[in-house]
Amino acid sequence: MFPGGGVKIRLGGEMMKAIITSQDRKLVEAIQGSALYGSYQEAFRLATGLGLFLRLASTDHIPRVPERVEQNAFCGALNEHQNCEDCQKAHGHLRVMNQGGGATDLCFAEMMETAVPVQCGGRTVAWLWTGQVFVTGEKRRNFTEVGKVLLARGIPAAEVQRLKKLWEATPEVTDEKYRSVAVLLDAFGRQLGDLANRLIVESTPREPEAVTKARRYIRENLRDRLTLEQVSRSAGLSPHHFCKVFRKAVGINLVDYINRSRVELARQMLLKHDARVSEVAFEVGYQSLSQFNRCFRTVTGESPTEYRRRLLKPEALASAG
Repeated sequence: MFPGGGVKIRLGGEMMKAIITSQDRKLVEAIQGSALYGSYQEAFRLATGLGLFLRLASTDHIPRVPERVEQNAFCGALNEHQNCEDCQKAHGHLRVMNQGGGATDLCFAEMMETAVPVQCGGRTVAWLWTGQVFVTGEKRRNFTEVGKVLLARGIPAAEVQRLKKLWEATPEVTDEKYRSVAVLLDAFGRQLGDLANRLIVESTPREPEAVTKARRYIRENLRDRLTLEQVSRSAGLSPHHFCKVFRKAVGINLVDYINRSRVELARQMLLKHDARVSEVAFEVGYQSLSQFNRCFRTVTGESPTEYRRRLLKPEALASAG
């Protein structure tokens, strides 16, 4: 529940273990630099008046420094002064509450915050964050208790007074509007998960030529059975050397990459009204429907049928069977 009687927003799913790697950091930075993310961030700000930013999976770190301006002024100033343990506890609590979906709650400073996981390949690589505002209908706000917490953290009294002014200037939104914001955020989190998978599958200008050759070979032969020997031969490397070069450049192993590539193609095919799930499974290179369903869920967090149901109109689903 929202403190004060509202309903806490939880959007279902299973808890995904967060493991931070250098490749995850690069991936999140690539998401932040994408046209999709930039345009949505601007539209979200104009439509809701709220900031929107990404944090790495199990940390409070915002990879790209310019994005930190999206934070509430009080929160940004507090983070610049020192890492607030109470903030970290509140954020950790939100991540646990999420259970693989989005959740909303009050932080220690009585501001409402929402975090939605961005998942790729069955793992949370980042959290999409918004809020840091007051919501109408909550208890009467008083800085006294917040100030006590800050003083107990060793922040000088003069600085606490400055923070108080920023806290008091925090915007307030209605409970109804904030619920809508959280729903929008969850939908965008799903889109970013799709984008993350595409970024992994696509080649990059600075990758080794052998990796580019391998990607091309996989793309052209995706519907066939692919082996390490075949792919490494196409790249002009021994299997052992190829595995090291490929994983370093792409961030995942060859089998995982092939599965993601097949799922990415399957997602496009599933949007065709007359395509059956079983036909798509074999068309993209899977030997059984159960294997396809398992790999599709691992990559996207949902089954092929659930994916279609979410994106296609009811009449299209009826014709697809």
